[in-house]
Amino acid sequence: MWSTASTAMLVPIFGIIFVFGIPIVAIIGGIMYASRRARLQQELLMKLAETGQPIPPELFHSDLFNGRRTGKSPLRGGLVVSAAGIGVMLYGWILGETSLVAAGLIPLVIGLALLLAAVIEGRKSKATITPDTTTTPS
Repeated sequence: MWSTASTAMLVPIFGIIFVFGIPIVAIIGGIMYASRRARLQQELLMKLAETGQPIPPELFHSDLFNGRRTGKSPLRGGLVVSAAGIGVMLYGWILGETSLVAAGLIPLVIGLALLLAAVIEGRKSKATITPDTTTTPS
């Protein structure tokens, strides 16, 4: 039914389709997700406005509107990437491959940069949050 030559031609054809097709599908899916999210946000604001409810300013600074994922912190990402770099370095050291040890430095340094960014971001957010001391308790 299938000759060896026609079967051998299918491998590179499917390889090309998957190498270029999967990223294209992922990009299109991301664009569709972002547009759906924006539409739902606008519908929420319209419903609040139509019912006459005040739109709280905190709503625009929440995770729903600024695109940040809840539960994902730069500190966690920095720890994971740093650990991956250390793992690659240890694997290279066990095998005696200096190139793997050197390659492990790349994710390690990226992870350390993410940790530094998380620390700086945490300090900035703590500095901008000040308690309201102008009101007196009744």
